[in-house]
Amino acid sequence: MSALAHAQAATRSSSDVARSVRADILSGARKPGERVPLDGLKAALGVSLSPIREGLSQLVAEGLLIPAGQRGYRVAPVSVAEYQDIMGRRIDLECMALAASIARGGEDWEVALVAAFQRLMNFESKRWLADELGAWEQRHAAFHQTLISACGSPILLGFCAQLHDMADRYRRVLMSTHEPDRDVSVEHQAMYQAALAHDAPRACAVLREHIERTGQTVLRMMGERTAS
Repeated sequence: MSALAHAQAATRSSSDVARSVRADILSGARKPGERVPLDGLKAALGVSLSPIREGLSQLVAEGLLIPAGQRGYRVAPVSVAEYQDIMGRRIDLECMALAASIARGGEDWEVALVAAFQRLMNFESKRWLADELGAWEQRHAAFHQTLISACGSPILLGFCAQLHDMADRYRRVLMSTHEPDRDVSVEHQAMYQAALAHDAPRACAVLREHIERTGQTVLRMMGERTAS
């Protein structure tokens, strides 16, 4: 194998490591503070330590892992201050992206939004069933991504995706065993209708309230966990 092929294989491997561990963290399978053993990843993923370290370093940059000692890593802890910061920045950037997406979005964006919304609605009633939750999560993320997809800025979309994932980790870790405290489908429908009508002020107001309500629930549960 050539040097270039080796480099490409290593890149793919480090990306695979990052993708696998990121998914475990965001789903709550790896808990805050939990050590991430390098040897365990080496055996599970069939890659050498070098791409493992590269992949985990990427997750450190994303705020999902923290270094632990000279060679180890732990899942980043959760904190009220960090979550509030994440939520504030997420509201700012997603509202900016949504307004731009509504202004720029044409027929292709509208068609994609209709499809993403319908796919989400097909699973809204199943969102708290254990065997359907993964499918709902994928459709939920796709709907939010489609709302802002026409904003015209890959950099803004990248920041929004990172903040969405960081906020989602808190939601999944803290709300995985709780029933919903409100009818979220109504909020999704209001966002969808305002966006499709190209009513940016209304759509952004609903999005802000939607994120803030979830944030209030997560913060309350963090308080319950601290008190218990």
